[in-house]
Amino acid sequence: MEYSGGSRANSGSGLLKTLSPPTNPSPVILLAEDSEDDAYFFQRALRRTGLPHTLQRARNGKLAVEALKEAIEAPEADALPHIIFLDLKMPIMGGFDVLEWIRSSPASGRSPVVVLSGSDEAADRAKAAELGAHGYLVKPISESQLREQLQNLSLAGHPAGARA
Repeated sequence: MEYSGGSRANSGSGLLKTLSPPTNPSPVILLAEDSEDDAYFFQRALRRTGLPHTLQRARNGKLAVEALKEAIEAPEADALPHIIFLDLKMPIMGGFDVLEWIRSSPASGRSPVVVLSGSDEAADRAKAAELGAHGYLVKPISESQLREQLQNLSLAGHPAGARA
């Protein structure tokens, strides 16, 4: 599934892409990540957790916000992602800007956000927490770190994830 200005198409534009087949009622995870390598390693770690999921990827912060706006406006009650993994350093709109937008939009604030960053700076961690992030992982992340975050945020307790 691709996003392009609010319309979905099966083109290769790469704006927002579902990386694993949608199998409802699998929990939806939104990954906002511009790096192909980091997205690959995230997807691999996620797959190794064994938790069922549908992974959507936004390649920059602006596209993540557009996806969240569309989910908020969707008629389905469960259109928002169950969890958002957010890179801090992205083009067009960075992770802190996305966190500020989420904080200002009560509807999107229902989805917990875990920051992914190459930075282990205390100031970045503090700012992410101040802006409402529920977790902070330093890249590269391992399967065990990812599983722990998902369990802490109750994704493993989601009906489709209960088998993990």
